[in-house]
Amino acid sequence: MIIKDFNDFDTNELYAIFRHIYITSPFMSDNFDRKFNSIIDFRNYYHQILRQNGSFVMVTLVDKRPAGFLVLASNPAEKLNHTAWLNMGILESFRRKGIGVQLVESAFERARKENLIEIIYLMVRADHTGAVQLYRKTGFEVIARLEKDTKIGNDYYDGLMMRKFVRI
Repeated sequence: MIIKDFNDFDTNELYAIFRHIYITSPFMSDNFDRKFNSIIDFRNYYHQILRQNGSFVMVTLVDKRPAGFLVLASNPAEKLNHTAWLNMGILESFRRKGIGVQLVESAFERARKENLIEIIYLMVRADHTGAVQLYRKTGFEVIARLEKDTKIGNDYYDGLMMRKFVRI
């Protein structure tokens, strides 16, 4: 497994990787095609995130094939800029193989090395047991359960807000 930086890829390639993960996972909360009307919108969105100190995007490759991504977006608010939000996705064929754990731990290592981010937050659907297990395994703790946080059609799903202290 190799982990590369967002800027190591062509935007078209990244767009295809992210889009495939988003549209094939029932657990992503955003509609990719509605969020990004074009590759330019996609590029601009992530470039805006990367302009914030402490933010980064990582892409993991297995046998030279994209397997997943992780976004750590620092909070731009002056008194909250020691915090960041994590978002990630792993292609279904690569799940439950330790790739997500390695990607999250690499993000922790990079955040500690850059010495800007102290606390990482994330949101995950409570019924996404594989992801919840991954986050707990990497040291995240549940700090809130948001009842009926996500609505898909007529069905509601609880969300979990999780937190990890990477440096205090």
